[in-house]
Amino acid sequence: MTTPTASVETLDWTIPQQEYDDRVARVRQILADRELDGLVLFHPIRMAYLSGFYHLSTERPMAIIVSATQPGLGALVPWLEQEHIQKAGGVSNIRVYPEYPTGGTKHPILHLVDLLAELGLTKPGTRLGFDSNGYLDINGYDGPTLAEVVGDDVTTIRARDIVDRLRQVKSPHELRLIEASALWGNLAHRLMHDRIALGRNPQEISHEASIEASRTMIAALGPSYAPLTAPLGATPAVVNFTAGANTSLPHGLGDAVGLRRGDVLVTYAGADVGGYQSELERTMLIGEPSDEFATWFARMLELQQAAFEALTVGRTLAEAETEVSALYQTLGVGDLQRHHSGHGIGLEGHESPFIDKGDETVIQEGMVFSVEPGLYVPGVAGFRHSDTVVVTSTGVKRLTIYPRDLDALTVRI
Repeated sequence: MTTPTASVETLDWTIPQQEYDDRVARVRQILADRELDGLVLFHPIRMAYLSGFYHLSTERPMAIIVSATQPGLGALVPWLEQEHIQKAGGVSNIRVYPEYPTGGTKHPILHLVDLLAELGLTKPGTRLGFDSNGYLDINGYDGPTLAEVVGDDVTTIRARDIVDRLRQVKSPHELRLIEASALWGNLAHRLMHDRIALGRNPQEISHEASIEASRTMIAALGPSYAPLTAPLGATPAVVNFTAGANTSLPHGLGDAVGLRRGDVLVTYAGADVGGYQSELERTMLIGEPSDEFATWFARMLELQQAAFEALTVGRTLAEAETEVSALYQTLGVGDLQRHHSGHGIGLEGHESPFIDKGDETVIQEGMVFSVEPGLYVPGVAGFRHSDTVVVTSTGVKRLTIYPRDLDALTVRI
């Protein structure tokens, strides 16, 4: 007699097709609410969010089309992507063109018009939403706008917010991937931290740590793992940092100067898991901290803690940022606030919404942010921790677990 075996779920590192189908259904409902007949997406991340079609953007335009009434998704792709797009389960109507700029036929955007016509989206009176009015300015691409090619009988309407707003609140599947990204970014940072030595340059250390972290991550996650949004050839787990005077610039570029005692480091670590990102940044010091350094470091920690506490469900991001900015003023460092306190993160390292005085988005459970109010002190250094957090009903949960205190981040060599 054979004993039945229980079904055991196998983890993989992708979003299931049912979730893509649900996303498309939600988009169709929004199109109906706005009385739009369709939506054309040119941005590669918005395309991937709805279809699962991750690709490398080049001069060859590609697009995903959602019809408000017809099932499946339409897609415009060049010949070199025709096998690739067939892996996207929700795409049912594919228009393939030979090459850019014409491949001997006509401009790719005119092939897009043919696809729109097949989907019934060029009829007089059609209202067509888009995220960009034509393909993006990438790798020398040039071509007409969407509005120019569909003709005067079709009304084109900017509607990029439809997908972007859906992306703001993460699903349980998305959160699992972001949490895994944070875990592997944590490993990459530790490997970098352990390699810091006088005379070594930041680029050398960063590359070594990134490669080792990536090798370990790929082995651990197994054959279902693929780096979906990392550029071709990039290590999927990445760590880097700037040192010395460069840290007083919010996005200072690194150099090949060897590390010296007294250098301040501002680090970054993250990983691509299922296309999703996280962000871990730390301010570190080589050698014993002076009283002045410790004071600036403590202020930075206080500001970040205030930002954590400001992110509560139901208030706006503008209100949260106003609260953080008020603390800058109270601490007497208002002139050192060079940027907003954070941004959404998920399929992109930076995505909406933003912890900013101009963002009236209401904070909801499931939103994921970097939290990174910084201090940039001319002649001293930059001070910035960044942590990836998810909003819960009781506040934020920090997904990047690397130590934040000065003692743990002081390298005594």
